[in-house]
Amino acid sequence: MNRFKGQSTLRLVQSIKTIPRAFPTAMNTCGRMCVHKSGRYVVVSNRGHQSITVFRVKNKGSKRGELQTVGCFHTRGETPRHFQFDNSGQYLLVANQDSNSIAVFNFNLSNGQLKYSGNEYRVSSPNFVCCCPTHAEDEIPPLQSQLNLNEMLISSYTTATNTTSSSISAVSSIQEGRGRSPSLGSDASEESTVPAWGQGFSGEDNTIKAELTKAKREIESLRKLLAEKA
Repeated sequence: MNRFKGQSTLRLVQSIKTIPRAFPTAMNTCGRMCVHKSGRYVVVSNRGHQSITVFRVKNKGSKRGELQTVGCFHTRGETPRHFQFDNSGQYLLVANQDSNSIAVFNFNLSNGQLKYSGNEYRVSSPNFVCCCPTHAEDEIPPLQSQLNLNEMLISSYTTATNTTSSSISAVSSIQEGRGRSPSLGSDASEESTVPAWGQGFSGEDNTIKAELTKAKREIESLRKLLAEKA
């Protein structure tokens, strides 16, 4: 650090008031300052003047980087300890600590003006505001594991559908076989080699049902696993 002694690492570019000149400076302290996510505005809260001051950042000419006052806006409460923009940058939430309220303002991205939205929430002595983003399920890109599970689920569903189609075909064949059975006497019918429904094919039918049940269980387990991953 010795090499920096006697050298200025910061240079004062501008000093600007956050409250009107007519208001006593001793009666006001700044609560928070932040740069808007667009980089075009600087926002400051005034505890005492009970206001939010917005500055525009100049981005052209010899005064590039300096601030120009857009305006002071009353916070609809007392002692604006903290404030926060939402994730879109279009709404400003102000925590008025001594009036136990959070006020919501619309922020005009084109000119930096604040406008009270009419929404106010009663909170006991708020001193910090945090905006947590939320995402709809369709906005979240699926993980690779989820993609694989989707493929497995589709594959299992297709297999179950094919198995169902096979069982329907088997039933149709049996019914056709019964329809084409020769017209014999009652005694001959009882001794016919054409099996009656539910007798000769009972084993095959049970196998199909078991496969269907197994396929359904697999699909349900995959759906539960996919829901847990989501």
